[in-house]
Amino acid sequence: MKDRYSLIKVQHPLNKLHLMVENKSMPSEKLQKMRRVVFIKGKHQWRFQWHPGDEINTVKAITAIAKSIETDFDWFDAAMVCHEMSKITANKAA
Repeated sequence: MKDRYSLIKVQHPLNKLHLMVENKSMPSEKLQKMRRVVFIKGKHQWRFQWHPGDEINTVKAITAIAKSIETDFDWFDAAMVCHEMSKITANKAA
């Protein structure tokens, strides 16, 4: 089976080089419809992607990450991401 994932190098001016995995098998039409928020905190970067109409499941995932003691992603971070999500959703609906 052909590898459907690739590593992407991401350089943030305040952080060292990050490597992220992105699924290359997704059709480009779906990627265009997807909404995305990238949140950077210190050395860490979180990428949240969702399709229109799937905001509730995305918020549930963000909540699970904020509840976890394994990351430094806290409730304030979750609120910021959710706020950005609502702005993106409102802009696309207009």
